[in-house]
Amino acid sequence: MGVLVFFLIWVNPFQKAKGQSTDLESIQKKAERNPKEAYSQLTDLILSYSDNKSLRYGEALFLEGVLLKEFGLYKEAILKLYQAEQIFQTHAHTLGLAKLYNVIGQLYYKTKSTAAALQKHEESLRVFKSLEDRKGIAQSLGLIGTMHEKLGNYSKALSFQNQAIELLRIEEDSSQLANLFENIGSIYEDLNQFDSADFYFQKSYELNWNAGDSLKLPGNLNNLGDVHRKTNRAEQAIPYYLEALRLSVRLGNKYTERSARVDLGKSYADLREFESAYTYFASARELSESIFSEEAARQLALQEFQFQVEKQKTEIGHLEEIHRFEVKMRWLLIGLILSIMIMAWIFFSKQQLRIRTSQSQLQKQREILEVKEKLILSEKENINLLEARMSAEVHAQQKALSAQTLHVIEKNQILKEIQSKLQITLNLEAKEQKKKLRNLIRQIDYNLSQDSDWESFKQAFENVHQDFLKNLKSKNPELTSGDLKLACLMKMNMSNKEIAATLGISPESLRISRYRLRKRLQLGEGKDLQNYLLGM
Repeated sequence: MGVLVFFLIWVNPFQKAKGQSTDLESIQKKAERNPKEAYSQLTDLILSYSDNKSLRYGEALFLEGVLLKEFGLYKEAILKLYQAEQIFQTHAHTLGLAKLYNVIGQLYYKTKSTAAALQKHEESLRVFKSLEDRKGIAQSLGLIGTMHEKLGNYSKALSFQNQAIELLRIEEDSSQLANLFENIGSIYEDLNQFDSADFYFQKSYELNWNAGDSLKLPGNLNNLGDVHRKTNRAEQAIPYYLEALRLSVRLGNKYTERSARVDLGKSYADLREFESAYTYFASARELSESIFSEEAARQLALQEFQFQVEKQKTEIGHLEEIHRFEVKMRWLLIGLILSIMIMAWIFFSKQQLRIRTSQSQLQKQREILEVKEKLILSEKENINLLEARMSAEVHAQQKALSAQTLHVIEKNQILKEIQSKLQITLNLEAKEQKKKLRNLIRQIDYNLSQDSDWESFKQAFENVHQDFLKNLKSKNPELTSGDLKLACLMKMNMSNKEIAATLGISPESLRISRYRLRKRLQLGEGKDLQNYLLGM
């Protein structure tokens, strides 16, 4: 939401104009408080524009693209932004193009196209420089620095961030300065230069504290705690995390609350206070499950909302066509009736025939309209049935994957039981050993007949998480079958204990397997394997 407010307040390409542009600005202000309601009003406003080539229409499309990006609907957002770009180019709206390129760059980064995002931010920088817009230049420099950080070019990242800082100091923009200081602190943290990281994290915290920006303080506190923890000062890091946790709970920010709980668990683990560490890790996991459920529900509701909006657009357009047709028919009938009245005294007999013909045409039009209304109702029912069927299929696939995983866990438990029985059998006499071994063979045969192999599990998994394995193999084609199984179980957000039981290995072997998978995926320091897989 912070990014949305930034683009709606500062990166505002809209020019004050008469009429509809005032409505656009009021919708923009409402987007800060209620984005969903603002989006609904925006779509109505877009439909009211008669000229879909005007600059105001392009500005409305730009705002729609920004809202869709914040909703997480990246494909729909990029289409709207491309349409706005064409209109801005037609009207030579240079400032609007510069700001639009930065939004497109952020979308490219969200869809894992970091190099393409960097090109867009550089293009935006060139335009802002030509306009001598210092705030725009600073914003583009900061975004370019962030992209270089993601690409591992830390020296370039620092250079661009520092350039942005110098410009914002001139503009006295403390809010954006705090963001840039935090970015630089993150770069130094990646470089393991923790003294420098602590210096910049502290400056960011002080700016946000002085500005009263409590929304950003939990993140600042978590960063300061990380610096202490990573420099073997876990005991000193704990007060930072506890304050971040307290603020997050007060603000209702579950994401920063989860981060604080995880970091507290790590700190207590470093201090070998494992009971406290376990408590915080467990609460963080519960919070993650809650966040995932809420996020999934939100995305589903937003997609359903957008579907309803598009459907309403189609229906409104169809009804408008019918209305225009009816208006034309009314004027035609009025002219016809007037002509008949004028010529009635001469052609009375012909008048009767014309009236009957007109009535017949009207009846046919009514019948046509009734048929069209029935078709619309039928189409609506078909769409509702299709949605219900798709929802049922997704639920069934998730249920099948859960059953498959539980079956694997049960199989490994049975193997452990058989192993224990074999140990006992070794101590029996030969005759008793034979009898016991036959029973164990029958038990193994039975479980083999009930077992589902890896291909069955993989098929059930891909029904729920489509293209996950394909994307993973594209990162490293040399991943082994064991690597893929481990990645699938981590994608399902299973605990280490559950994963070890499923794979039939010890916790230490699991730790080694996770290390090998991380190495094969070439993840840099500071990147969490679990979060990386969950984000794919």
